[in-house]
Amino acid sequence: GSAQDALAMLHDGRTFDVAITDIEMPEMSGFQFAEAVRGDPRTAELPVIALSSVVSAEAIERGRQAGFHDYVAKFDRQGLIAALKEQTGVVQAA
Repeated sequence: GSAQDALAMLHDGRTFDVAITDIEMPEMSGFQFAEAVRGDPRTAELPVIALSSVVSAEAIERGRQAGFHDYVAKFDRQGLIAALKEQTGVVQAA
């Protein structure tokens, strides 16, 4: 439901292969979410992929600084699948 809900799920002991976040969210941006994930030793190594309608050199650089493993344009299904495969090591067709 929210970035705070996602962080709570990450911190309550559940395990995930990857986190996908929108950049533009209420209460907490995707950048802030990635920084929170990176800032916690329990989740610091979790791959985080950004989805955004704003894909510019500045936004991508900001994403790198926040700790995103990949930055994908919204509605770029093939780009998202490729990013998921890369971050999870999946070789089967999605």
